[in-house]
Amino acid sequence: MTINQSRRKWLIFGMGMTLVSPKIMAAQKLALLDFRSSHDSLHISLPAHDSRARVFTLQHPDRLVIDVSMTAFPSSLTHSLVVVKQKFAWVKEAKIAHFTPETARIVFELTQPPVIARQRGSGVSQYAVTVAHQATAGMAALAQEATDESSLKPRAVKKPLLVMIDPGHGGKDPGAIGGSGTYEKHVVLDIARRLQAQLQQQYGIHAVLTRQEDVFIPLYHRVNLAHQHEADLFVSIHADGFTNSQVHGASVFALSEHGAGSAMARYLSQSENSVDAIYDTDVQTNDAYLKQTLFDLDQTETINRSLAFGKHLATNIASVHPMHNQHIEQAGFVVLKSPRIPSVLVETSFITNHQEEKLLQQPVFQRRMASALAKGIHSYLNQERQENLIA
Repeated sequence: MTINQSRRKWLIFGMGMTLVSPKIMAAQKLALLDFRSSHDSLHISLPAHDSRARVFTLQHPDRLVIDVSMTAFPSSLTHSLVVVKQKFAWVKEAKIAHFTPETARIVFELTQPPVIARQRGSGVSQYAVTVAHQATAGMAALAQEATDESSLKPRAVKKPLLVMIDPGHGGKDPGAIGGSGTYEKHVVLDIARRLQAQLQQQYGIHAVLTRQEDVFIPLYHRVNLAHQHEADLFVSIHADGFTNSQVHGASVFALSEHGAGSAMARYLSQSENSVDAIYDTDVQTNDAYLKQTLFDLDQTETINRSLAFGKHLATNIASVHPMHNQHIEQAGFVVLKSPRIPSVLVETSFITNHQEEKLLQQPVFQRRMASALAKGIHSYLNQERQENLIA
């Protein structure tokens, strides 16, 4: 468990209602359906005064059913469901439907009957859902590490570590496009999937993706997902695009409190951060809170930990691919603006470089890059344990 955990939980709870869009902010009095999760439970908040809101179970097969008025169903909830399905092994499937013209229904198919605890809060009804025989989606991989003395030994950890992997771009946002027409959004998803598999299979580290398919997720939703589901690390995977096709190599970025550290970092961060303004026509990012977090006393600590995390990644990337910069760059990437979670953005190579565009399409390169990232994550978490920053 990371340091300041109890304090962090209270911050996370408050954050979920702040890291939202202006439209949602305006509707706070009505309350919205909300999902969060701890290491072993799914937490559901429903509007207390919504006559259509209810939570109940069905059998054969075991299912958890949630109804809510369409006006209380936020579109961002679909992204949270993707994470929940990956995080908990007892969630087999999750589906959303218009049960009636006025009612949205979410159905979770489970591996066993759920245990539900209800609590009524101010304006909301809260439910904690778990199962009697708990297992996260990564526990099968953890069992394989029983005899490996170099492993993270997660069996002794009450709260399993969780790494959130963010494949950049997606859906209507293609990201950078190579000279041969390769889309960044596709190759980074391939690398992210390989990284998730390697972390779980080789190191017993549980990992989830912010997206598992070609869908668009606003930048601030990606940050919010990490907090809603209590991630311990956040790594966003990208492939550089630049005006000069000769530029090549990988880069690792952490957040900067004082602007970009180089012209290249400024160009890339401006390019990445413009995504919401271009593609998120329904909901524009409310970055006031994200900017405010830079004044949080713990932000400097988080940035320092992110820089240390980035060094572990860069060291391992350099063993499989040239680095564009040997040091960790810093810039104001929106997806790195977490006040508590060490976060980095990895530009795996320049997709606008002809040779590297070819590499990005090759499964061998994707596996090597994923392997380097997995080794870096593993070594960083071992360092955190040695320094008593995690249990």
